Amino acid sequence: MKLLNSPWGTSFNTKYGFGYDDSRDDYKALFIDHYHDFNNGEVYSVRVVVTIYSLRNDSWKTLHDQLQGIFLINHSGKFVNGMIYWIASTGIDDDDARNIISFDVANETWGSLEIPIHGEDHSNIKLGVVGSDLAVLYTCHICATTSDVWILKDCRGNMSWTKRFTIEYPKYVVLYMFSSPNFTFSIHLRQSNKGDIILSIRGLIILFDGSTKKLEHIAAVGGYNPAETYAESIVNPLTISGKNSA
Repeated sequence: MKLLNSPWGTSFNTKYGFGYDDSRDDYKALFIDHYHDFNNGEVYSVRVVVTIYSLRNDSWKTLHDQLQGIFLINHSGKFVNGMIYWIASTGIDDDDARNIISFDVANETWGSLEIPIHGEDHSNIKLGVVGSDLAVLYTCHICATTSDVWILKDCRGNMSWTKRFTIEYPKYVVLYMFSSPNFTFSIHLRQSNKGDIILSIRGLIILFDGSTKKLEHIAAVGGYNPAETYAESIVNPLTISGKNSA
């Protein structure tokens, strides 16, 4: 379905997300735009405009005065368990992760999470998904040949970070880990005896041995953001808005 007459995407820095509200059987698209306000030719403030599209209602909602002073880093938010997530900084040109911002698709409310790494360089953090869990990929410095993978788990109602594993690769591969933090990643754990790891990040699919966590294969793919895993369904999503065509 093409989103027509959309009020988003006209700013210098647009972020977006897509998620499903299972309480109302509704798909929502979310856009965050940043606009410069000028005074005598000088920038004196940045306005943040949030726009939400509901497929069920086929309508747009525009919200102001949200996320002021918060700047989302990754272009595409990661949708996990009813929430859309972005890594956030405190400056428009700042790529150092300060925290993780969440958006509840059902309630349309914002939240915040701490990042799992403290006292380190936060410019080498990428947000992603491991299986069905929100995850962070951290590479400590440009010469490192390993990255740590942290996942967010709900332990009796308390959300906490756990380091799941460390992956190892030759030095030439690590350069891809330092690509722009604007791009996210996805990790799929293959159902095999070894539990092989498939990492998708900025135009690459990388296969690691599940037992040794070492590189086995790299394949280049088109596009910049990683591929997303999905489950097929026989339900036509267009029926939830009562439309026969789009």
